[in-house]
Amino acid sequence: MKNLKVLIVDDEVLIAEDLKDILKSFGIQNIHLAHSKTEALTALNEIRPHLALLDIRMENELDGLELGQYIIDTLKIPFIYITAHSDMVMIEKIVKTKPSAYITKPFKKSDLFASINLIRESLSENQAAVLNIKDGYNTVILPFDTILYIEGEGNYINIYSESKKIVSRQSLDSVYDLLDTRKFFRIHRSYIVNTQKITKYSKKEVELNSIKLPVSRNIAEEFENFMKQLS
Repeated sequence: MKNLKVLIVDDEVLIAEDLKDILKSFGIQNIHLAHSKTEALTALNEIRPHLALLDIRMENELDGLELGQYIIDTLKIPFIYITAHSDMVMIEKIVKTKPSAYITKPFKKSDLFASINLIRESLSENQAAVLNIKDGYNTVILPFDTILYIEGEGNYINIYSESKKIVSRQSLDSVYDLLDTRKFFRIHRSYIVNTQKITKYSKKEVELNSIKLPVSRNIAEEFENFMKQLS
């Protein structure tokens, strides 16, 4: 589960921290916290988590439900409600926003583990083989198989595909989270390559036909082992 990126939204800091510790015990490392609806909206759009855990009742009674509806309408990522309210009226409201699961407080660690595991499996099976990337006001859909490599330049990235170059305002770290790490490898702080497009490689550089890119010294062994596993 270590590659799963999770956002916890709860206005009670101690509960949020407790949830964070529980997720860490599951092996999840990439965990972010938000303590209000406003913070959550910012985090959802900047962090782009794979999964969100939402407390329903925060500053306002339905903050969590409104966040759930926002996720359904815009981000389309799985989310789990964690709520102390399990009356019929609330359950009807919960169902309307189509969560992946909901857990009532006080929740069992095993229930949370089971729900997250089911979602993780579903994410793995249904992982889209495309990259959706902003290009100005447009969103470009790039199949993974057409991407040669991605270059980072500060807050911008250059994506080199078989037919074009796309410049997008985001970090190399953020785009790496969206890629299939069974195919893509970050060989350098400035470069991610599609390993299926590599025509020649060593511990120092890779070649993609006529293109040569450097391999960082501190990643060379890991990269070589990765390539051996592919062959």
